[in-house]
Amino acid sequence: MSNLLDMNKVMFCKLRQYMDAQGLNIAQLSREIGVTENAIRGYVKNTFSRVDCQVAIKICDYFQVNVGEMFVIKESI
Repeated sequence: MSNLLDMNKVMFCKLRQYMDAQGLNIAQLSREIGVTENAIRGYVKNTFSRVDCQVAIKICDYFQVNVGEMFVIKESI
């Protein structure tokens, strides 16, 4: 059984891929969904330490994807 607190895993956000596919920049997405540019930048650069559920919902709704498509868990390097 896998350890739920496995520190060798990280959460990765694929927001950059979705934004690039639609030709969006951080400022545009910020205006569209009403989330600060700094919050979006953290997800784009994968520098976030916690996921804000309300922000994640807005992002996923905007791109019409589920959370599992936007956020994935990977083995850390």
